[in-house]
Amino acid sequence: MNTEVLDKVRQSVTDAQLAGRPAPGRPTLVKLTGATDYQVRKALAALAQAESTPDEPSENAEVPDASPEPGRLPRPWPLAFIGLAAAVAIWGGWVRLGELTGFGPINLLPGLGSGFTFNTALVLPLSVEFYSAYALRVLLASDRLTEHTRHFARRSFIASLAVGGGAQIASHIMVAAKVVSAPWPVTTIVACVPLLVIGLATGLATLVKRDASAGDRR
Repeated sequence: MNTEVLDKVRQSVTDAQLAGRPAPGRPTLVKLTGATDYQVRKALAALAQAESTPDEPSENAEVPDASPEPGRLPRPWPLAFIGLAAAVAIWGGWVRLGELTGFGPINLLPGLGSGFTFNTALVLPLSVEFYSAYALRVLLASDRLTEHTRHFARRSFIASLAVGGGAQIASHIMVAAKVVSAPWPVTTIVACVPLLVIGLATGLATLVKRDASAGDRR
């Protein structure tokens, strides 16, 4: 399009508006600008399109932020104290339960001097609570996993919470009742806990690895 004709048409329309007159028609614009009827018609169409299209902001224009900046979120530092307190209580409950069910210091290297003594009651909180944290991590933070894997993680996480809660209840009840040796059903269940946990952990880790390999192949 001839920009000179467009400028003349725009100026003529602007002058008429400033003077309070109606916008000149096409024949009048042809006389005022000296352009052809076709050129005037194209210029009017371009002006109409420009008026219907919102102006784009310039590079230096300040664009207001549509979403106001949210307030400052609370810092999670209290979780460190909450987690530490819960870990001490849970650890103590598991260790006491382990001692009441036959877990305790053993010599891992018999026949080699004094050997190496380890309290097997420690395996209970280490296995159950660490697996619970692992299953929760898989459930909440892995969007690449299949629904089958997430379902397994969800069910095993709930089961580990139930086992941990039951262990704490049993430990506190027996200590409060001054029981020196747990009943055999409790001992049987607690003795199987490390085996069950390693089985669940192996199964979940295998499912996670399978899903990761399938995602890489895609």
